Amino acid sequence: MTAPDAELVEDRLAGRTSEAQAARTDRIVRAAIELAGQGGYEAVQMREVARIAGVALATLYRYYPSKNELLLAAVRSEMGKLDDDVRTRPPRATTPERRAGEVFARALQAMRNDPGFAHAALSVRQSPAPFGAHESAQAPIGTDYTLVDIAARAAWGRDHEPTEAQRLALQMVESLWIGGTIDWLNGRLTADAAVQRIRLAAEKLLT
Repeated sequence: MTAPDAELVEDRLAGRTSEAQAARTDRIVRAAIELAGQGGYEAVQMREVARIAGVALATLYRYYPSKNELLLAAVRSEMGKLDDDVRTRPPRATTPERRAGEVFARALQAMRNDPGFAHAALSVRQSPAPFGAHESAQAPIGTDYTLVDIAARAAWGRDHEPTEAQRLALQMVESLWIGGTIDWLNGRLTADAAVQRIRLAAEKLLT
């Protein structure tokens, strides 16, 4: 083994390569999702996440300084899975509004399959920041895996740039999706009724 090869192996063993770091963050996120599935937001304890992921607690905090940031990373990971699913199985509806509605319906079905994670995801997504924090908050960093973007690509194609009106309509549907999912989690609405509302909202707002 040459000297450069030996150094590369040593780096991998020490966990300093980009591949090792990616694998580490993946284990951390999967551990958070596993714990959330067992008991919702409260079940995701950072020390337990570190134990399951096999990393030091200090390492976990270096990647994710707070539980909320970790759970937001978990949400982005699940959005990536939804995007892959929509790519693999595009909605078959004949109109854009119904294709978008199908994406929101699939997202709610994913929550239905894992209500613990749904509770954690909606808790961190919907909990207001400390009073006054919004005045100095920066705009969120964009991602290809937002629910609105996934629905837009399913509705009009991946090469289509949504108009301001189309994006606004999708954002309104997303807000209704969040409300419907929370009502389902709180027992005020069945999952089937929530899906029906979302499909109707997409059809009305996007037509």
